[in-house]
Amino acid sequence: MLFPRRRLTEHHARSAAGVFGKNKSLLIINWDNNWFLFIIYVMDNRVFKQVLYGGLLIAIIGVALLIIYRGSLFTPATCSDEIQNQREDGIDCGAVCGISCERKYLKPLSYSGENILQLGDLVTVYFDLVNPNPNFGLKSFKYQIDIYGFADKFLKSVSGEGFVYPNETKKLVEAGEKILGEAEKVKITFLDANWQPASDFRSIKMENIGMRTAREGDFYAVSGRIKNLYSFAIPTTVVNAFLMDKSGNVLSASKTVVDSLDPFGEKAYKVYMRISPSLEDNIDFAGSRAHIYPIY
Repeated sequence: MLFPRRRLTEHHARSAAGVFGKNKSLLIINWDNNWFLFIIYVMDNRVFKQVLYGGLLIAIIGVALLIIYRGSLFTPATCSDEIQNQREDGIDCGAVCGISCERKYLKPLSYSGENILQLGDLVTVYFDLVNPNPNFGLKSFKYQIDIYGFADKFLKSVSGEGFVYPNETKKLVEAGEKILGEAEKVKITFLDANWQPASDFRSIKMENIGMRTAREGDFYAVSGRIKNLYSFAIPTTVVNAFLMDKSGNVLSASKTVVDSLDPFGEKAYKVYMRISPSLEDNIDFAGSRAHIYPIY
């Protein structure tokens, strides 16, 4: 307590010294022959320590919360923080991250129109492979076809390799696979996709010359000649052939591979297929189809 305006005599000031308890101290000042009495409250040691330690604890907690708060607001931008920042063209991509947004977020291969043809214990599977990326293709990838029977019973796995241009949809065929049981459905998985930019792919045109369908013993053969219309060699060409009925439905499918097609060169191909005798009268010999895919 402070009584700065109350003037005290020296006698009054000194007499007040014994009036106050142990938690109070007196400050007596003489100013211009006037005595002033100041009453100062003093805590004991235990209370003082409690207040001191409590204040320190509150200060430590406050500093910690401040660091956490500032850290959440001022975390340095990176190319893995899942936020579009630091001049990125998209989330964690662009020139600043060293990878284009299209490459970082490439869409996976997909498939559709999967079909199963079974003759006895031989199964043929064909489907449409879809590459939805307009600026990236695959010069090499692997696929696995899992074949299932009744009640999802696993029957067999068939593996293969493929090639697909940017933004291409193509047919793939795996024919003559021997299984025990009746195939009901398939599941297709794509592996080891090594994406390449469209600039790494050549545009190749090929011509299918003189295609015909004929019976050869117990088989039906779709044959013709492939002509390379470009000035560079094509190491491998895949021919997927389809035997059709008169309603435009697929009766059978198979494939063959033609190797080493020279610049502007031609090579013959022949694809053999079998069907059930009960379907033979419905064959459209002029309606057979062949899908030709160069691989380089």
